[in-house]
Amino acid sequence: MLISLTHLKLKEMAKKHNIEKAKRLVKTAKERGAKLVVLPSLFPVGNGFEVYDNEKKMRSVVKNLAEKIPGNTSEIVIKLAMEGQVHVIAGPLLEQAGPKVFLTTLVISPDGEIIGKYRKVASSEKDIRLGISNGKEPMHVLLDKKYGLIAEDDLMSPEINRLLYFGGSQAVIGTMKAYPRKQDSVKHLAIARTLENDMSYLINGEIIENEEGDIVGYSPTFITTPDSLIYKEANEEDSIVLVESTMITTNHDNLMSKAGDLESIITGLCKSVKRAKTANNVQPIKDHAAT
Repeated sequence: MLISLTHLKLKEMAKKHNIEKAKRLVKTAKERGAKLVVLPSLFPVGNGFEVYDNEKKMRSVVKNLAEKIPGNTSEIVIKLAMEGQVHVIAGPLLEQAGPKVFLTTLVISPDGEIIGKYRKVASSEKDIRLGISNGKEPMHVLLDKKYGLIAEDDLMSPEINRLLYFGGSQAVIGTMKAYPRKQDSVKHLAIARTLENDMSYLINGEIIENEEGDIVGYSPTFITTPDSLIYKEANEEDSIVLVESTMITTNHDNLMSKAGDLESIITGLCKSVKRAKTANNVQPIKDHAAT
């Protein structure tokens, strides 16, 4: 299966503009043979949470953009998948679920069905201060291969990525929010996870442009493999990175089925990490069927 990562320059809070760009790149990817298209974090507006220090404004953004799934934004993703006749992985998006808000990645089939919904497990300190909740566990989605799904700060958690490895991931697909500096650290983290788990990582970054047209933050879009480390990367804005899944996937046994207590041990480690993060804050804020 040909996979397309989309490296978009997103104008902050300009939904119509960004969606049209995404639509054009989905069409381009389809024309070049892609069967799966990955879209950036918060692609309709751009994920600038780490770019700006004005947390009052960011909390307002979270409140205004969070919506139920299905909802307006998820319907946009569904329409992109159906019009392009491709699978789409989009997110995370801000999901309102009862009183909680999650950063949620969706997997959409070409006929518009939501076949996967993954809530980001590893929250950043900024996420916690903005009132965003953690998901509970990593997730796989089964397409032509078995892919582990991650979002943003999940890349920084060895435990989460190890759990995907033990669950039989053949490659990991994830997105990364924009940062104002030290963007190359994202590549170093992905290389570390690749070598630790003998798996390729497909990381979809983004570029954030403010209302004046200045670039205020970005993250790289790239693919790692155990042999090549950085196998491919985007060098231009509003471009796609194509890769054939057979070139970057590795067969792994599902070790969970062979060791009954392994999942509980590693999941416990993930929870310990979340508890430690909360404890360190001065004001703490209290497999999908496709697998």
